Amino acid sequence: MVIDWIDMDQFIYETTFPKDVCDGLIDFYNNDEEFKKHPGQISNREDTKSDDKESIDLSIPVGYVEFDQRLDVYFNFLHQSFVTYFQKFEQARLPCKISEIFNIQWYPKGGGYKIWHFERTNNKHAIRRHLVWMTYLTDNPYGGTEFYFQDLYIPAEKGKTIIWPAEWMYTHKGRPDMEKEKMIITGWMEFTAKGMGELT
Repeated sequence: MVIDWIDMDQFIYETTFPKDVCDGLIDFYNNDEEFKKHPGQISNREDTKSDDKESIDLSIPVGYVEFDQRLDVYFNFLHQSFVTYFQKFEQARLPCKISEIFNIQWYPKGGGYKIWHFERTNNKHAIRRHLVWMTYLTDNPYGGTEFYFQDLYIPAEKGKTIIWPAEWMYTHKGRPDMEKEKMIITGWMEFTAKGMGELT
């Protein structure tokens, strides 16, 4: 029997946002006084070791976006990216919306999400995840993202935005940059009962 494997790379969508949009998000992370930064956690573990994940995260409710122009501008670009994704992959246009919480993350030199993982699990916070989105806020050519089954490496380039499915077939990890700090913004599209949610 001959098995013709599907090219799974095709479901990883890449686009680029303006660098000044990234600068606005970095400014928000550095100067926001509304929300508290915290060490990054792995959702299915009580304790996260720095050998597995090392970051300082700012978790933001999506409902806050409309109150800050820097976030609002970014989400307008993100909305258009999802419109394009669903036009290309019409079957993926299932009832979904942006997750209630998204994260801006800072990684020190040598930091990152260093172990293989995927985004949709049986954890109560992850079980409804449909698609993942991430934008690199800094240039880290040696500190990008590796996809296991696709044998794919995506370098971190400021403004580069990636959307991909949350399932196990897209197991991935961050490659630590030993020379430079790194920042990203990331979150999920989550399944809902009905209708595609508005991106606020």
